[in-house]
Amino acid sequence: MRSPFVALSTVGLIALVACAPACGALEADPPPATTCDGVELLAAGSDYTSSVLCGAPGECQHGADLGGDPMLTMANGRAFFLARDNDLLFEVDPSCGQPVSVLSVASLAVRNDATGRTRAANAHDAAAAPDGTIVVPLYTAARVAFFKDGRLEPASIDLSPYDADGNPQADAVSVVVVDGAAKAFVTLERLDDDDFLRSKQASQMLRIDVATRSVEAVIDLAGRNPFNPMSELKGALFLAEPGNFDAADDELAGIERFDTATSTSRLLVLERDLGGSVAEIAVTDGCGAAIVAGPEPTVNPTAVVTFDPETGEVLSTFAAPVLGPTPGYDLQGLAWRGDSLYVGDRRRGSSGFAVHVLARMGRRCSLTSTGRSLDLPQRPVALRAADHSQLR
Repeated sequence: MRSPFVALSTVGLIALVACAPACGALEADPPPATTCDGVELLAAGSDYTSSVLCGAPGECQHGADLGGDPMLTMANGRAFFLARDNDLLFEVDPSCGQPVSVLSVASLAVRNDATGRTRAANAHDAAAAPDGTIVVPLYTAARVAFFKDGRLEPASIDLSPYDADGNPQADAVSVVVVDGAAKAFVTLERLDDDDFLRSKQASQMLRIDVATRSVEAVIDLAGRNPFNPMSELKGALFLAEPGNFDAADDELAGIERFDTATSTSRLLVLERDLGGSVAEIAVTDGCGAAIVAGPEPTVNPTAVVTFDPETGEVLSTFAAPVLGPTPGYDLQGLAWRGDSLYVGDRRRGSSGFAVHVLARMGRRCSLTSTGRSLDLPQRPVALRAADHSQLR
């Protein structure tokens, strides 16, 4: 079911983007609080040629400026839609997803001197610190960029020394206050550029002091290939680590739990116990959910499984999942909102692409279908719960 809400028009969105590379950021008048009534989710959808940004249920933003490779992230009261291939970051209203400003990392794009071609810097994630700093790992440019007061800072952290091939594939970031100081935790996949980006060496976590813009520590992770944004709960970061997707029994793959207070980490759940490669995680108090993929090459059927985020106990598996398995890599996008779990489904239905709504029953991590879904006009990629706490 969908209900209308007042959205920033496509014309307004294009105007907002027009001077992004030169201006760094443009402010737009925030929408009235009433426009966010009834919005449950922020959703990014894409067929990897065009994308949409939605407040669901409600209307969606369309336009070429949204790119074909989006991500959606939310932390510390701020939300961002990343148009990775266009080197743009839209800060959006966390209560309903309407764009309010735009940032650009185009100045950090990678130029190949031999061919003359330029590749996007490829901002893979973004997180805001309490002082307003926005930390952005650049997957292709091998840098960590910083924005402050709406402007891209001239100084960034060069990540080329962290992998012999010059690019450690910085993927996700989370900013956590540790002992009174903001620290940015950035995952490095460290894949083999010469072998179809396979995971052959230890992945790492960087601990960056936000105030000084400096790397404080480099921690080897217990698992391989941290994939997609991390999920945070009570100072712990949960990482999806599929290793290589063509196997479901990698010894160094599964769900990793990183303690930000001590910068120590352990594999909480092994891939072989879940029966599939972990692609995405969403954690809430007492209940963790994950999308896992089967090992069939070029197919990778998906399912939703559950686990205890404290003990690591596996509560449901790929063989007996909460949802799925699907025929292919269809489930994408996972978010908790209270006791409801939202799961994106890239298979077309009669009224669009469904976001399934599951309900947690009782105090135990037991999920059941509500029979309800939110429909999107484009295939879901990423979901985040709408935050109405700042509505006036």
